[in-house]
Amino acid sequence: MPRFSIIIPLMGDERLFDQTLASILRNRSAKSEILVIHDGTYQDPHGLSDEITFASTEKRPDLIAMFNRGVSLATGDLLALIRPGIELPSDWESTVEDAFKKPNIGSVSPLITTPNEPHKIVTAGVEAGIGFQRKMSGARWRTTPAKLKRVSPLGPTSWAAFYRRSAIEQISPISENLSSVFLDQEIAMSLRTIGLGTHFSSETNFEIERMGLITCEQKLPHGQSAQRTYRRQGIDGGSVLRTVSLIAWDLLCAPTQPWRFKQAGGRISAVLHRREDREQGACLAKLAADNQSLLPLELPFQASTAGGSESSASRRAA
Repeated sequence: MPRFSIIIPLMGDERLFDQTLASILRNRSAKSEILVIHDGTYQDPHGLSDEITFASTEKRPDLIAMFNRGVSLATGDLLALIRPGIELPSDWESTVEDAFKKPNIGSVSPLITTPNEPHKIVTAGVEAGIGFQRKMSGARWRTTPAKLKRVSPLGPTSWAAFYRRSAIEQISPISENLSSVFLDQEIAMSLRTIGLGTHFSSETNFEIERMGLITCEQKLPHGQSAQRTYRRQGIDGGSVLRTVSLIAWDLLCAPTQPWRFKQAGGRISAVLHRREDREQGACLAKLAADNQSLLPLELPFQASTAGGSESSASRRAA
């Protein structure tokens, strides 16, 4: 049985952390390890150091830094990133392992609902919208078989994500200059670029305490990270025109949606990271060439008109 390395980033709310940790301890196999990454202030009041590895980040305690730290310590074949607030069912390991039986599956995305509304999807993964803005796949859809068959995420969200460790090691460490809310989208697009698909596992149904925990971040870093995705993923063709169009649209809508001023500013500020992003794009292109399995990236607005091209691309990868 593959061994899981379960990474839990502790970011503030210790009550939610305790609930999630208790859920993991109840429902994980003896072959799995638990890595709790914190900012250096957690004191382990329950005396669990014999069962759990506690480690602090060497830099600032944001989600990307914690994920990178967890990956560096992990020894399992499969990685599980579980954030405080998530409740795990008893059979989650077996359903996730089944999804990884195909060798070209790099990630698995679970279904996340709430206890109060189990018939509605909170998220089934992450998608890239127009301008590569981060979107939740299947959000607010009903959990009917027909709807679940239509779900086709780019990858799992950072709230509950499963990765093949060998795949993550190819693209890590994740740049800590990105907005932490883009961790999941950055990983999803990078894995797809090097030829690895994702699998949505509706049988792996997790619960989150309340929907409001899954929120967006400030719009300035969101806009910056969205814009940087173009360069980091090596997408060519009309990038300058697209950028100008997206900034112009933000400014046009700003009188009625003031947050768009910050998003436009974030897109403009992305130019400061041009060198790093191009280097990352070149690195991913080399990995793809080495793997000889590069999947063509579809622009979000093209994918929406192509009748589920992302889904077909994932199936080709699998």
